Amino acid sequence: MKWTEEEVEILKKEYAKVDGKKVTNILERLSKKLNRSKNSIRNKAYYLGITNTQDNYTEKQIDFLKNNINNMTYEDLAFVLKKNGKNVCRKCKELGLKKNSKCQSKLVEMKPKHVYTKEEREEISKRAKEYIKKNGHPRGYLGHKHNENTRKIISLTVKNYWGNMTKEKLEERNKKQRITRIKNGTLNPIKNIENCYSRSKGGKRSDLNNQYFRSAWEANIARYFNYLGIEWQYEPKTFVFENITRGSVSYTPDFYLPKTDEWIEVKGWMDGKSKTKLKRFEKQYPEEYKKLKLIQEKEYNEIKKKISMFIKNWE
Repeated sequence: MKWTEEEVEILKKEYAKVDGKKVTNILERLSKKLNRSKNSIRNKAYYLGITNTQDNYTEKQIDFLKNNINNMTYEDLAFVLKKNGKNVCRKCKELGLKKNSKCQSKLVEMKPKHVYTKEEREEISKRAKEYIKKNGHPRGYLGHKHNENTRKIISLTVKNYWGNMTKEKLEERNKKQRITRIKNGTLNPIKNIENCYSRSKGGKRSDLNNQYFRSAWEANIARYFNYLGIEWQYEPKTFVFENITRGSVSYTPDFYLPKTDEWIEVKGWMDGKSKTKLKRFEKQYPEEYKKLKLIQEKEYNEIKKKISMFIKNWE
């Protein structure tokens, strides 16, 4: 929703009354008066250049941002500088500072991220619903629907957006999506499903350091490696396929053997999707594909016949 000239004037007058650094009082007042969220008001004040809350950076603080932009997350930078995370993000953009995709937090032990429990999320949701019921939605549009004319405008806007999308822009967009999904752990949905194969025995194995395996075959191969004294890692890396937007966009081998630099895939049933993944893996990562060894039904049965009787907890 665009700001009117009248709303901007009200905003400027209210911010002119601010004494010191705290603006909490006027945010509450303006939110009710303008029927806008506090974040919307704070951001507008920032872009108008009328806020004096946390925008004053010293030369030392700016140097700190430049030197640590790729060493810390925005939250960590804000924690050290005692500023708001969104404020730090805006300041970095203003200075032309960009983060690379490999940036990792260095303050995990100092400031661990809180993980909300199911009960906490339900309580937050309950409070939010009660607030909206009592005070109304912050933007005042809850329960409404767009009229026919607005829907046509939205449809036309979307069509124009995709119609002007070049191949380069589309690839850049897909690349950003993949980076975000890798960061959130959602690139490969199967990795977040405990038993994605209905006929397999997915679960944690107490004799294998409580490691989760998707099938009894994978668990038995891990036991086989332990019996032979072979060091192994389970699903340590996901290979992302470039320029692929549909179907299999990544591949995660079952095991990695560090000492021999080998990838192991345990595959009892080679379906179409699995074949596609392996073909794309071979095409885009030929050197890594050369290190891949498949343990299919024939190889698995040979191991089972020769050694399973000597391995404890074989399933």
